[in-house]
Amino acid sequence: MKIKQAIITGFMGRLRDRFAEYHEPRTIEEKLEMISRVKGADGVELIYPYDCEDLTFFKRCLKRYHLGVAAINVNIKAEPEFANAAVSSYSRKVRRKAVDFIKKGMDAASELGAHRITCAPLNDGYDYLFQVDYRRVWDYTVSSFKEAAQHNRDVILSIEYKPSEPRVQCLVDSAAKTLCLCQAIEEPNLGITIDVGHALAVGETPAEALCLVAKSPWPYYIHINDNNRKWDWDLIPGTRNFWDYLEFIFYLKEFNYKGWMTSDMAPMRLDPIEAFSRTIETTERMVRLANRLDSKRLFKLMEEEKTLEVLKFLEGEVLEKDRE
Repeated sequence: MKIKQAIITGFMGRLRDRFAEYHEPRTIEEKLEMISRVKGADGVELIYPYDCEDLTFFKRCLKRYHLGVAAINVNIKAEPEFANAAVSSYSRKVRRKAVDFIKKGMDAASELGAHRITCAPLNDGYDYLFQVDYRRVWDYTVSSFKEAAQHNRDVILSIEYKPSEPRVQCLVDSAAKTLCLCQAIEEPNLGITIDVGHALAVGETPAEALCLVAKSPWPYYIHINDNNRKWDWDLIPGTRNFWDYLEFIFYLKEFNYKGWMTSDMAPMRLDPIEAFSRTIETTERMVRLANRLDSKRLFKLMEEEKTLEVLKFLEGEVLEKDRE
């Protein structure tokens, strides 16, 4: 397994929740300069369209700060027209704007050499029962993403699922449903973004969700964070769900993952540089732990249904050896 670690640019600027604002607004160059000071950061995930107004300038900044691009994050939820829905909107005009956003995001990714966009259709969903016709909004979602994917088959369109927020119920809310969506769209350049915190919040076991996706025809891309399984708090990964994160990375190792792990962590009350340094260091340590685990022995114990021996083995490898 060989990973590169990236940071979403938006988390280096002003952050908001329902009650307060945190940190100062910053230009894209200021954000990149800060990311360049995060130990272990190899690149960025930038937001389309808000970070992509001048790609020539952005490329110069990337070169100046020695950063790569993991993906373009196409935001189809912030515009006023997308308040009720974007790719699943009853309005053809709104769907057209959402699809155009995705297409232009793909163009930006291609120009920057990223060859991947990630898109989370979070306004596409509902708050009340009998609010939408589930059949129609699903069909609209399929047709919108299908048209967008056909725009440039050299760029992967990676769909990110989430159970809720800002809608009470997002249409694309789980790994399984995202796989159903990809199957319905039937385009070769689709992918799935697995956000560890989203998997936790929807009640998935992150490693199982990873295995489900990894066995499919579609490539996957990783966002890392943590929460209390009740809400997407975007905490430093492994701080609330240590064993889930270790198991997740263990299976990334089993699949010989070679790609980006991007920090989708919100340092609301923390110093951003220090918090992301901690995120990257924690992830690197988890990778070392996963590499240390004897896969052959673990799977043998699983096959023999020796659950207590598995627990004893893990505690010895992770806890006791760490104290040595």
